[in-house]
Amino acid sequence: MEIEQKSFIAPWSKGMFEETIFSPLSRGFVIEKNNVIVGYIIFYSVDVEGHIMNLAVAPSERRRGYGRQLLTHALAFFKEQGATECYLEVREHNENALRLYILFGFEVIGRRKKYYPETGEDALVMQLLL
Repeated sequence: MEIEQKSFIAPWSKGMFEETIFSPLSRGFVIEKNNVIVGYIIFYSVDVEGHIMNLAVAPSERRRGYGRQLLTHALAFFKEQGATECYLEVREHNENALRLYILFGFEVIGRRKKYYPETGEDALVMQLLL
């Protein structure tokens, strides 16, 4: 929860985490450094689709490759499960996240207008064919 609070304008609540984590469709990975979680990714894997729901790295641990490692593991998991495509939504002005996703080959396939009510920002819908 601490990483979430420090990472997002509108962080997930404890209830949102619990609902997502305990869903039978949900999976996730964490990265630890000195037995402390420094990053996590939460995703759904349904049939041939993977959906990245949440990815965050502690602000003090960013730019060290942890986000890339988490995304790499999630994409490998999707492939092992037989997924052929992966989707996510990202704030249109989240330049660091956009750079990461584009580095992995994600492409913008749509836009959800004013998806984030706290800022009025659009969400970019991104897809990666696996």
